[in-house]
Amino acid sequence: MTSPPRRDAAPGARPKLIAAGVRLFGLHGYEATSTRSLAAEAGVNLAAIPYHFGGKEGLYHAVISHIVDAKNAVLGPYFERIRALCADPAANRDMLLSALRAMIRTLAADTLCASEGRDSSQIMIQEQISPTPAFELLYEGFFRPALDAWTGLAARLTGRDAAHPDTRLRALALLGQIVIFRVGAFTSLRHLDFAQFTRQDVDRIAEICIEQIEACLLPPAGISPGAAS
Repeated sequence: MTSPPRRDAAPGARPKLIAAGVRLFGLHGYEATSTRSLAAEAGVNLAAIPYHFGGKEGLYHAVISHIVDAKNAVLGPYFERIRALCADPAANRDMLLSALRAMIRTLAADTLCASEGRDSSQIMIQEQISPTPAFELLYEGFFRPALDAWTGLAARLTGRDAAHPDTRLRALALLGQIVIFRVGAFTSLRHLDFAQFTRQDVDRIAEICIEQIEACLLPPAGISPGAAS
């Protein structure tokens, strides 16, 4: 006699729990999110969490891996394009700036428009404030490649050494011009007297960030970077 399928092994339980984790961990953080609330949000048996992930920590790590994969699916091609251009002596300034603009527009839309992008960004912010062991997954899987691309671009456009701490600081400062609208979302909305960011608002944010970042990436007097042609 064939045994009925276990509810904790029901098809679709794993991705449903990961989606629930993105939402609830993003809203409440790791410690304040219970396994019961995760199971209820996913519409699955509570036993599905230990069955698929070994427990809440395993589910959280799976959520972080999902975020890394999702972010790289959206932004990875832009990072790869920038790294390739930075390694190409024939790439000129216009080519580098074009790649920069495309990356900024996509980053702004993913961070501020897409609902899962907003929830994922919230988890990423929480990991900056109070990192868990899963931070290494985020850093090595997404933050490091992203920052390497930003730093390489800043170095190439300004003629500075990519390994110098000042260049890395510059890259972080430039990226912060976009990130502030997610980290300080409610303050930004209040200051702008907006109820929420519309797609038109996000497009305008991206264009202003592009203007400011390009202004910061002019080569200093006396330095003639190879990409400034």
